[in-house]
Order: sequence, then C-alpha cells, then structure tokens
Amino acid sequence: QQGLLYQIHIGDEPAMGDIAAALVMDLSALGHTLKPLIRDGYLETFTDPDDRRIKRVRLTPQGLIKLDEAMKLWRVAQQRFEDIVGKEQAARLRAALDDIAALDFGIPPAAP
Repeated sequence: QQGLLYQIHIGDEPAMGDIAAALVMDLSALGHTLKPLIRDGYLETFTDPDDRRIKRVRLTPQGLIKLDEAMKLWRVAQQRFEDIVGKEQAARLRAALDDIAALDFGIPPAAP
C-alpha cells in the first residue's frame, strides 16, 4: 500500500483510471484496494469538477503522515538490503527490475 499511497501523492489528485494504468491494475481491483485506505482515513475520492464521470483520489492529512512514515521505513529497508547484498549488486538488481517493469506484457510479440 506504500506504493499506492506514493503513486497517488505524486499524481496530484489523479483519476482512478490513471492510477490503475500506472500500477497495471484493473479498475475494479483498484477500487477494492482503495476501500480500506478510505475507511481508515488515509484517502478520499471526489468527482472531477470538469468531468463528473471521472473519480479522483487524494491523500488526506492523515494519509500524508502515513506516507511519510512508510517512506522512512522503506528507506531503512532499502539500506538494510544494500548492506546485505552490496550497493553495486542492489543497483544491478534494481536496474533489471526497472527493465522488466518497462516491458509491455499486454501486447503479444510480433510473429517471426
């Protein structure tokens, strides 16, 4: 959920469809994922003022605090990981994961 909170934060009140696309999620799955965060007061949804068909999401003040806490814990976890595997190996692994994440798995490869 840290990644979801972060994506919403950097998206500046993003539309739900944009969040789903960025996280490669189905829109209905995103809705189910957001429900506990809304219930717990970390997020709120609202209708786009320019297009009432679009639902947007923003962090509440409590959500901003929770994101800050999560990011501090994430930095500690990343430092521990680097301490165990080494900074260079960690950088290579992250680069490989970035390459994999950039692949478009929705488009079948061209026929030979």
